[in-house]
Amino acid sequence: MATDAPTEMMDAAAAAPLAAGDGIRLSAHPKARRHIGIAKSWGGLIAFLVVLKLSRGVALPWPDAIERAVVGGVVGYVVAWTIAQTIWRHLALAELEQLRKKLITMAEDQAAARERQIAEAEAAAKAAVSAASPDPIPQA
Repeated sequence: MATDAPTEMMDAAAAAPLAAGDGIRLSAHPKARRHIGIAKSWGGLIAFLVVLKLSRGVALPWPDAIERAVVGGVVGYVVAWTIAQTIWRHLALAELEQLRKKLITMAEDQAAARERQIAEAEAAAKAAVSAASPDPIPQA
């Protein structure tokens, strides 16, 4: 079973869903998973503290203030998760587009090198054939 510790390389268990054709998932992206988790935790904590401060500022009793702060923390958690998911979805798509362009460039470079090698081989073959055949005798 895969551990929850983020790593830069995917293990076999994390790569299995991708091989099965389930598509691209942010949960399999190590950086996205880590940053989304950080955003969720900070979003929940900050929302909890802001709501607690505002609730105590209007002189609510501690139990009511803490109850509202917990609800605010959950809302902040969900909002931060949604925002982080949206941002990382765009970042992951940009990474895929960058990789696609890089692969296309590499393929074009390889095709050009292959064409150049073929042209050099044909020129060498023509030179070898012309060197091997006797010169025609000029007729007078």
